[in-house]
Formats: sequence, C-alpha cells, structure tokens
Amino acid sequence: MSSKAVEIFRRTRGVQLLLGLRHEILRLQFLGSGASKGHAFAKSLRGRPERNYCFTIAFNTPWVIDVLTKAWQVFPTGTTLVVIDNSRSQEARASIEAICARRGVAYFGLPRNFETNPSRSHGVSQTWIFHNIVKHLKPDMFGFIDHDCFPIGPIDIARRVGRKIGYGMPLHARSSYLYKVAKDEPCWYYWAGLCFYNFAAVEHAKLDFRNRLDMGMDTGGGNWPVLYSKHPGDEFEMARLSHLAVNVDGKSAKYELYDGVLFHVGGASYRSHATNPDYRSQLSDHIWKTYLGGTQDRLISI
Repeated sequence: MSSKAVEIFRRTRGVQLLLGLRHEILRLQFLGSGASKGHAFAKSLRGRPERNYCFTIAFNTPWVIDVLTKAWQVFPTGTTLVVIDNSRSQEARASIEAICARRGVAYFGLPRNFETNPSRSHGVSQTWIFHNIVKHLKPDMFGFIDHDCFPIGPIDIARRVGRKIGYGMPLHARSSYLYKVAKDEPCWYYWAGLCFYNFAAVEHAKLDFRNRLDMGMDTGGGNWPVLYSKHPGDEFEMARLSHLAVNVDGKSAKYELYDGVLFHVGGASYRSHATNPDYRSQLSDHIWKTYLGGTQDRLISI
C-alpha cells in the first residue's frame, strides 16, 4: 500500500475514532501515573517564597537545559524556573538532573510517557504538570516555556500577564479548517512553548495541552474549547514574533525572537543545521559567548 493510500485510510472516520480512543486511553493512563509524586513535589515547592513559576519540559537535550538554566540566572524574568524531565534517555535524565542540582533549579522526572508522537507526548506532559503539580501548588501565575527558548535580556513575565488571563505566543488554526466561533473569528491558541496564565483564572478549567488536529491546531490547541473560546481575545496578552539573524561559522540562519528578548533555538532536538554535531557545538559556543558571558560556566560540552 502506498504512503498516500495509507494516509487516506488513516483519515477515514472509523480509523479516526479508534485513534482517538487510543489517545484518550493513553492520556488517562498517563495522568494517573505518578500523580502522588507530583503532589508531593508541589508540596515541596510550596515551602518556597516564590509565587510565579515557569515550567520547562526537557527532552533528551542536556545542552539546551544548560543554556536555559544559566540564562534564567543571568536575566530576571519575574518567575522561578522548574525543569520537568520527559526524556526517554536515562543518560540524558541523569545529566539534566545534575545540571539542575548545580544551578539550584527544581527538577522532577516525569513517569514513563508511552506517547511516541512528539507533539502528543509534549502536550500530555504539560497537561500532567497542570493537573498533578500546578493545581496542588496553587501559584499566583504559572506557565510553560520551550526547553530551547531562553531570555537574552530581562523580561518580567508576571508583569506581562498582569491582570489578564494569560500571556503567550498566539497561533491560529490552519485556514483549511473552517471551524469558527460565533463572531466568525478563527480558533486560536497559545503556542505550547510560550504560554503563561493567572492561576486564579484557570484553576477550574480542564486544561488540555494536546493538539487538536481535527481543528487544525498543534500542541496547545486542546485549550481552545475549554479556555480560549470562552473569553474575548482582549483578555489575553499576546507576544510578538520577530527574527534574529545568526551567523555561525559561515552558516546563516534566522531564529525566532519573542517580544525582542526570548530567543528560540528551534531545532534543539536536532533538526535543520542542528542535526550536525559540529554546528550544534558552534551554536552553543555562540550562545554562551554572545549572551551568557562566556563558556566558563558551561556545564555540558557538545
């Protein structure tokens, strides 16, 4: 059977229903797995004076956690960073935990995640964090940042949220999907790699950070029907996207920059130029020397 025929078959209603059932079973199984450990971790965090938290989900790439945790020390963000590890590699987990210990960053290893699709794996991990950590921590403000997205200057994230429901990078459903809200506006969602919320505004929402491919939305789109669709857009603060040209050893690339200060490496899980080990090493050197004061405090060499 050709790949096109397979794709057509996968889109049939019966197959979609079975896939949806499979995804829901895995979601419920994962949300219940290790829940008591998440509650205990939240209790340990409650003993600290901080009230604003930024969670990042690590995935098999210690060098970006090295960058992120250092950047959080260098530049004020108005939040406390917490690393939640979804890595499949035990070696990566050990390395990431060691980095966090050296930098005084709270670390928690997620239970085994049986989702093999990266988007669903990431989304269900965020959902697990909300229901098993955040709802027991009860912070003033919380949110998520991609493990390869870090500040290159000061940004007060808590202030950006302010009195609004949230702050983040808005994305819209693909135009080929005609699902609309009452005012004929396309459905939208915060990118899962940059989304923050007033806890009091979402405490009782059934947040679901999985994708909604049926509506043309990637990771984070599951929050459209349970949150974003229920409020006017002006109740949310929107980040702005620009691009930063970076030249590394003659290789030029444009990287995403949010609100002029949050640098998104993208490709940190080894796409684009980052599939080349030499480029990764050169990019790491560039980041440390340009933004973090030199490589003397780097803990992981590539």
